[in-house]
Amino acid sequence: MRDPHVEDFLFLEARLMDEGRYGEWLALWTDDAQYWIPANDDDIDPKRTVSIIYDDRTRLVQRVERLLSGSVLALQPSARMRRIVSNIEITEHTADATTVASNFMLGIARAGRKDVWIGRSIHELRSDGTSFKIRRKKVLLIDNNQEIPLLQFIL
Repeated sequence: MRDPHVEDFLFLEARLMDEGRYGEWLALWTDDAQYWIPANDDDIDPKRTVSIIYDDRTRLVQRVERLLSGSVLALQPSARMRRIVSNIEITEHTADATTVASNFMLGIARAGRKDVWIGRSIHELRSDGTSFKIRRKKVLLIDNNQEIPLLQFIL
C-alpha cells in the first residue's frame, strides 16, 4: 500500500537531516519518542544488548543541542549530506499508528572525504489527522556488525 502523505513526510524528514535543520527535525517526534540503531544484529533487545544509539526524547533533545551548539570539533568543517529514500512500504496500519519501512542511502562529504551509509529505516508514525509525528524510528545499517565510527549526524 502506498500513501503519498507518508512518502512526503519521509522526504521532509530526510531533507531536514540533510540540511542540518535538527530543531525542525526534532519537532517531528512525539514526546514518548524512541530512536534506535541496533549493533551487531537487527533484532536485539536494546535494554539488554549494546546498541549504536538507543535514545528517548530527552536523549534526542540532548543530541540535537550538541549538534547545534557548534562545540563539536569533529563537525568542523561541516559536512554536506544527501539522502536517497526509496522502497517505501506501509507494513502496518492501525487506527492510531502507521508503520513504514524504507531503504536509504546517505552520502556525506567533509574535509576531502566521502562516506556512504546504507540501511533500512522502520518508522512508527502517529497521525493527528493533518500531519504525522515519529513515535519510533529503527535504523538497520547494513554494516551494523562492523566497527562504526562515532555518529556526528543523524541517520
